[in-house]
Amino acid sequence: MLAPAALLLACGGETETTTTTTPVEQKVVELSVDEQIENYLTEKGWTADRHESGIYIVTDTLGTGDERPTLSDDVTIFYQGYLLDGTQFDGTMEEPATFPLANLIEGWQIGIPMFGKGGKGKLVIPSEYGYGDAEVGDIPANSILMFEIELVDWAPSAAAPVM
Repeated sequence: MLAPAALLLACGGETETTTTTTPVEQKVVELSVDEQIENYLTEKGWTADRHESGIYIVTDTLGTGDERPTLSDDVTIFYQGYLLDGTQFDGTMEEPATFPLANLIEGWQIGIPMFGKGGKGKLVIPSEYGYGDAEVGDIPANSILMFEIELVDWAPSAAAPVM
């Protein structure tokens, strides 16, 4: 390789100089779960209360009464479940669904009792209170979940809780 360059120089030719540059390293800034949720809430224009667990609760309509469901109750709800990118992964249609509260994801166990009978709102749930690092159906592992909830009613559960 050096011989052709030397010969070219000896003959009065010019050599081509190539300068290479490496792309500037780009830092990928990863947001914390709280930052991701707070950005999402800001984008939506929603005001939320942050529960000590890290779940965010947006109350659209206060339910009636002071009583709230407990883990020993079946809850009857309308709900829609979304990923933060807007992808809907689950929900009720015309009829509400009834579930033993104790058998649901921990985010629902914490959040649903925040709504009184007839209460409506949203729960933004960090993955650790949802499905964690498990991929479930259309829900990727480590997903932050958003649920629109309407608590229709509740009653003592006939089913033994699955722990």
